[in-house]
Amino acid sequence: MRKSVKFVSSEKKREFVSSEEKCEFVSTEKKCERDSNEKKCEFVCSEKKCEHDSNEKKYAINPCSSYKAINEWQRSVRNNKVEGAKCDSFLKEGWYRVTSLAGEEMPTSCPKNGFRCGTIEPVWLNGTFPVSGMTKNLTACSAHFDGDCCKNKYQIQVKNCTGFYVYKLVPTSACPQAYCFGKELPCRPGYASKNGFSPGCKYEPCLTVNHKPLDNWRRSFGNNNTDSTICDSFLDPVWYKPISKAGNGMPTTCPKDGFRCGTIEPVWLNGTLPSTVNTTINATACVSSFSRGCCSPHYEIQIRNCGKFNVYKLASTKACPRGYCFGSEIPCPVGETSDTGYTPGCEFDPCYSSNYHMLSGQVKRSSNYSLTKSDSPIDDSTLTTNWYRIKSDTGNEIVMTKQPINQCGTKHPIWMKGALPVQSDKTVDRKVCMSDVNNFCQVESTIKVRNCSTFNVYFLPQTTTKNAAYCFGTKPYKENSSDKKNSFVESRDIPWIVVVSVLVLIIVLLVAIFIMKQITKKTRLDSKVEEEKPPPYTPIVENGIPHIHHKQVQN
Repeated sequence: MRKSVKFVSSEKKREFVSSEEKCEFVSTEKKCERDSNEKKCEFVCSEKKCEHDSNEKKYAINPCSSYKAINEWQRSVRNNKVEGAKCDSFLKEGWYRVTSLAGEEMPTSCPKNGFRCGTIEPVWLNGTFPVSGMTKNLTACSAHFDGDCCKNKYQIQVKNCTGFYVYKLVPTSACPQAYCFGKELPCRPGYASKNGFSPGCKYEPCLTVNHKPLDNWRRSFGNNNTDSTICDSFLDPVWYKPISKAGNGMPTTCPKDGFRCGTIEPVWLNGTLPSTVNTTINATACVSSFSRGCCSPHYEIQIRNCGKFNVYKLASTKACPRGYCFGSEIPCPVGETSDTGYTPGCEFDPCYSSNYHMLSGQVKRSSNYSLTKSDSPIDDSTLTTNWYRIKSDTGNEIVMTKQPINQCGTKHPIWMKGALPVQSDKTVDRKVCMSDVNNFCQVESTIKVRNCSTFNVYFLPQTTTKNAAYCFGTKPYKENSSDKKNSFVESRDIPWIVVVSVLVLIIVLLVAIFIMKQITKKTRLDSKVEEEKPPPYTPIVENGIPHIHHKQVQN
């Protein structure tokens, strides 16, 4: 097939340009004309070769460098799954190179009765491959399910490109028919090879389907807390992958006298971990006991290096409380943090609730509020240097634009230069400016800011200037905004206020009860005295002579 060509002239070289690629036209002479009969020229390019037929004046593209790729392992002759059967009736005629890991060679024996290569009627090569550098015209046959190995014939070409083959294929005349390439298959689940295909597929413990996760940081060598002790006596003898942030490696030093790894008798590795990727070793795991030493009893286990992690085939400990140790890190103490939340690198965490003060209200700190004559300016020269979280109806973030004097409820507003950090920035330093009459940045100082995901906290130093204050929020100030007073209300103080209030109430109730009891007691005594008073004395008169009645005392 002819290609459109043109020459670009120069004194020492000429260039050949086709519709598909560009090659340099080189001659031993200084000039080379296309129609010259006296001189012969050849094409040379840096990456591709162009064929030159000087007699026919025909320039052909080398198929070893100009082809389309086919990368479908389902075309393997060993693939007998035909769901969604392939059909090459819409294949464009042209040169193709097969890049699938199933293999590039077209099978040269009949896949009898079909149902191979991901199709019903597989197409195979009825012939032999050409030697290096040669091109062959060959016949490809479709194998029918009725047993006919050459139901349809197709004339194709195959070229040996010294290292790989290319095929000039034509569309099939029927469906479902498709060309076969290669004979390998992907390794089945749980198995692996160097390229993921046969041959050489072997059981691979590193694959997720072949191991169980162990996610318990309490197995850490650094953990000496044995509450709710770990016991591995019921552990299945299968492969395990420790995934906790405490670490994946099994400790190789004896936790002397036990009481480590969240158990009484920790199990450690008496040896070394495998250092070469994709290697498996047999190892001895020892029980450390406060009474039997560092290796009594012991268990035979296996360890495989999976590159970024190890997996372990563990044996049951057959006794409690015994457990395998993994890793050496422990969670950061309360109020501290690190990139993982575990050691090493734990540091003070300003985002932790007990590590910052809550600055509530403070609505007049807004950049939208101007100081009035009746206001008492907010004064942060009395502020305790510390971390603060802001909570205000007018906004929770520090103001980041220049502020004139008498804004933000103070005489000398303090605003921040730069932008707020993102969470990955952690704690950052930022410059803040205090505004004065003639200068928006009369005094410059440094604060710290930390992005806590859903809020920011600020490390605010006490100001050195009286009636200077940090600006927070940009929303308009409303007269009915809560907490109009300029005072700090710390979240940690609220529980104490509640406790004191409850105690006062209890004391008042106790006093009231005591008083009521005293009143009730007095009332009862008074009532008893009244009841015991004798009636008034009235003498009995008989015949004009008073008669006194004497009470007789019975013996």
